[in-house]
Amino acid sequence: MQFIEKNSLNVRSAIYYLKKDDSKLEFILFPMIHVGARKYYGDISDRLAKCDLILAEGVNSKKASLLTLSYRIVRKIRRMDLITQSEGIKLSTFREKILNTDMAGNIFDEHWSALPLTLRAQLFVAVPLFVVYLFLFGTRNIIAENIAVQDLPSREDILFENEKYEKLDDLLMEKRDRKLLHNIEKLHSEERPEKQIVGVVYGAGHMRNAMSFLSNKLHYTITKAEWVNVFDL
Repeated sequence: MQFIEKNSLNVRSAIYYLKKDDSKLEFILFPMIHVGARKYYGDISDRLAKCDLILAEGVNSKKASLLTLSYRIVRKIRRMDLITQSEGIKLSTFREKILNTDMAGNIFDEHWSALPLTLRAQLFVAVPLFVVYLFLFGTRNIIAENIAVQDLPSREDILFENEKYEKLDDLLMEKRDRKLLHNIEKLHSEERPEKQIVGVVYGAGHMRNAMSFLSNKLHYTITKAEWVNVFDL
């Protein structure tokens, strides 16, 4: 099962619809790429407008903002003609139905400070260098490299696992995923008088755990899947 696909023509994102016979909830998983064509975010926004509730990511932390610096610089590179997710999806439009299910900024900062000093120093150097490289030489193909995300780790994911980065991955992915799954389970267990469509708008890497939890733990099944074009190559 793929969440993000890169082929010779474009990068595409899959959208999955999940239901359960004895539940009034329908979940829609939106595996997000944080930079894309304006039309991509317009297509996602059209679908979000049909949701009753939106579970959204977003860590309010200056330390976390370092890791998203490369996304923000891409929008300034005219030759790419791409925008950021925050620019393309006006969350203020959906303010009344958004629930931030991400980690609190102060909690993120605590865990960040507990990472090895050498790793944090490496990131503070590597991220700005990568941003400069993107600004000078970046193309859509460079952004698209290794962008594909599936429900199981790829061979490359396993081969390039490094103990040094496990704590970072645990902070950026696993800890935040556990908070998302807790909120999904809470929604599932609540009594409600009518049907409700719940959109889950998270980075594509988070969808492995979300899909596994909904399918294997809560026994929802996929009823529909569709592709949305993120950007052409």
